[in-house]
Amino acid sequence: MAGSDSGSDAVEGLVTACGVIATVCWCLLLLPQARKNHSKLSTEGLSLGLILVWHSAGAVGTGYYCLDLSANFYAGLSFTCFGVVSCLIEAQFLIYRKPQAMLFLKLAGFTLLFVALQFCTSLVSYLFFSAVSEEVAYALGNVCPSVLYVIGFFPQIWEFISTRDVTGYSFGVTAFDVAGCVFNCIYLYADEDPLDASKEAAPFLAIVFMHIVLIVTAVAVLGCSKRTISREQIKKAGTEDTKGELDPELNESKSSENIAI
Repeated sequence: MAGSDSGSDAVEGLVTACGVIATVCWCLLLLPQARKNHSKLSTEGLSLGLILVWHSAGAVGTGYYCLDLSANFYAGLSFTCFGVVSCLIEAQFLIYRKPQAMLFLKLAGFTLLFVALQFCTSLVSYLFFSAVSEEVAYALGNVCPSVLYVIGFFPQIWEFISTRDVTGYSFGVTAFDVAGCVFNCIYLYADEDPLDASKEAAPFLAIVFMHIVLIVTAVAVLGCSKRTISREQIKKAGTEDTKGELDPELNESKSSENIAI
């Protein structure tokens, strides 16, 4: 009996650890992107659409989870941290467009302004969800943000394709997001009925799938870019050879240089 209890406690501790790790991953989700933007003082290569759509989903979701904060504390915490870093990145989009004086103060000021707007959006969402039925609140506060989060990938995928460049996006975002989704799925399947867990895990599985699509697109873009560069190098080399053939004096001068060497 004691062995059974200790085994049950170990499983419960493991499940709780998975939930905590998922929360930490989502709290840190956008920090690699903010750091990358700061290191090059540019947001080039990152889609503003990705950040705006994800931020909107997070602000609405925060309002929904605040309806029962005791049960959804970790979800509310991760959405709040995610929203604050989203505000920072949006401020980076605004400030890094051209070199400016007092860069840090302006970045801090716009970040605080966007945080205030996020707070107002979450508050309005909370008041709205408090006034409607539970079904409507679930549909608009839980399902819609999940759909928006998936939709947010498409602007970044298009950014990769249209610019043929993936260097502006931090794949640390993908690493944290996928890890958070995987650990949260483990938490759900270990703690709930499989049918209920599948329903709750569906958005996380969709997010993992979209990250796979994002990575495949990035690899394809890198492959196309390398082939393009190779073709241009071959073309350039062929052009130089043709010029040499058409200019005997150039060939003679090159031969003289080789003999001298």
